[in-house]
Amino acid sequence: MSRTLLKLFTLSGLLIAGSAFADSSTEPLDTRIYFAPSVTVNALDNNWHAGNGMGFDVGVGKALSEHWNVELNTDYTGSQFSSGSNSLTTNDTSLDAMYFFNRNPSFSPFVEAGAGALYASGTANSGTYAEGNVGIGFMHWINDIAIRADIRDRFASSVNNNVAVPNAPGSFQPNDWIARVGLIIPLGSKPAPAQAPEPAPVATAPVEAPAPAPVAEVVEIVRPAAHTKLVLDGAHFNFDKATLRPQGKGKLDEDAKMLNAYPDIHAKISGYTDSIGTKKYNLKLSKARAATVAKYLESKGVAADRLTEEGYGESNPVASNKTAAGRAKNRRVEIETLN
Repeated sequence: MSRTLLKLFTLSGLLIAGSAFADSSTEPLDTRIYFAPSVTVNALDNNWHAGNGMGFDVGVGKALSEHWNVELNTDYTGSQFSSGSNSLTTNDTSLDAMYFFNRNPSFSPFVEAGAGALYASGTANSGTYAEGNVGIGFMHWINDIAIRADIRDRFASSVNNNVAVPNAPGSFQPNDWIARVGLIIPLGSKPAPAQAPEPAPVATAPVEAPAPAPVAEVVEIVRPAAHTKLVLDGAHFNFDKATLRPQGKGKLDEDAKMLNAYPDIHAKISGYTDSIGTKKYNLKLSKARAATVAKYLESKGVAADRLTEEGYGESNPVASNKTAAGRAKNRRVEIETLN
């Protein structure tokens, strides 16, 4: 088992290194029960005296927390013995725990471990044995369905040799590798983002006579000082994209009113990200978000020759990237008045 665990830990490190993207997910945790059908390829231990086999796996699972899932899986595989035409079938059922390093929809790596029972039926004998498994894998979400891939090392207690070879004495402890590719299909409706509660109505005293019609208040737009920075944080964009959310458009509508009120003001639009992800990816995302803000302001009547735009990636942080709160502050677009 030591070599097996060393391989899995090495592969886990590679998964973690490849899991970084520019933003952390702000979506609510999806705790729906899901259905998980997969196809499998089994590389069987040589002591089975059988070739590798194809099979299928069916499972159900559920997210318990930001990092943990639990699954119940059953796997069926058929193989041909290396001598003769008889076949070997294996069926294992296990309860598995999965630890996710992150919940990024594009790439969610995990490690897993489980235990259960392995039923093996050979030429003349069959039996049920205790089994355990450890593995690594990842999920990639497309809309509301995920592609899931993993590789597991399955090991069992003493299996009678006569399952693999008729009348053979003794036993062996198989160590099988199982690769699995399939889907994650959640059941039911996706949870909606939490909404802030509406304020309770305030009781008012009865009015005996109708009040006079209110006079519209004229709100003066104050001219900002030179080099004032209007900040649009990362929550105003869709996750890991340069698409504005409705609240982001509302914020820019107010900024556009100010710029249109003072047509002599020129502004610089600067995009920034946190330090999670590669510098090349972060630079590309920051430029795309700065360009989106410039185009939106132009659509609201701000002349294009009054605006300049640039993306700076993860440079110029305004807070520590070691905390979630600090990274949230660093994911931003700044509109700086130049005069």
